[in-house]
Amino acid sequence: MASNAPAAPADDVSPPDLLDAAFARLRQAEQDVVLAQQERDAADARLQAALSRAAQERAAVAPSSDVAATNFSAGATPLLDALLHHEAAVLLNLHAQAVAVHNIRTLIPLVLDVNSVFFARWRESFLLTVGKFSLQDHVLSDTVLPQSPDWARMDYVVKTWLFGVISDDLADAIFDRGATARATWLAIESQFLGNRITRALFADQEFRSFSQGDLSVSEYCRRYKRMAEDLRDLGEPISDCTLVLNIIRGLNERFTALGLHLRRSCPLRSFLQVRDDLQLEELTMAKTHPTLAVALAAASGSGGSAPSVPQPSRPPPTDSHRIW
Repeated sequence: MASNAPAAPADDVSPPDLLDAAFARLRQAEQDVVLAQQERDAADARLQAALSRAAQERAAVAPSSDVAATNFSAGATPLLDALLHHEAAVLLNLHAQAVAVHNIRTLIPLVLDVNSVFFARWRESFLLTVGKFSLQDHVLSDTVLPQSPDWARMDYVVKTWLFGVISDDLADAIFDRGATARATWLAIESQFLGNRITRALFADQEFRSFSQGDLSVSEYCRRYKRMAEDLRDLGEPISDCTLVLNIIRGLNERFTALGLHLRRSCPLRSFLQVRDDLQLEELTMAKTHPTLAVALAAASGSGGSAPSVPQPSRPPPTDSHRIW
């Protein structure tokens, strides 16, 4: 005979199960607190090391007496603690802002490709961006702190930024699973700075044989400046004097007189001064030549007769040419 007692609801949870779930959430909260404390301790340790190095350098530059040093150390502890907590708060705030960046191309619009010629500008732009968030050590330092959750998290952020500002072809060429941001940065550099001696040889040959042709002064000087920066990245820096002399050498025939004047100036003018002088001369030519052309056209269309050119008189015929 079937029982008429109502069945217990399937979603009823016994009190022991509720207690276990509460304890699980409590343990998870405790773990989160421990991780947050570890991150703060790691940030405090880095700041402490930086302040210690600064104190050592300051002591080396301006040594003080033992009494003054004792008084400073006795009264500086509260101030040092306050500075450490302030710097830790600033660092954590900057890292939180970095994690919130979803599209790195809004900060670094340059996208590096295998055949790109603007590696120097791309490198400088990326270093400025990571420096703004105090993350430059992730690409410039070989120090690795995998035991620090904060360091590992920010290393993932920087590595994500690197892959966000390079092309797919370049990413395939330098990809290495599990590599740090520093290793990825070095792989990108090797793509553009590898075979440095050979690349520097060809770059130097182009630098010393380049000429203006039909280029404007602005474009001509910009290309020369870029070639000098490329040689600097290859370990062959070009002095400002060498850059100026090669710019003067490659000028077209319109600037012959000005180039001679610039070459003989003592001391030799800087790159910026030479570029300004050439741009002013180019502007003067653009203003002068149309005026001259208009004046010539007006003179030819005024209806006046052109000045006659005297013809040489023919000598009288001699007897041998006289017709009888």
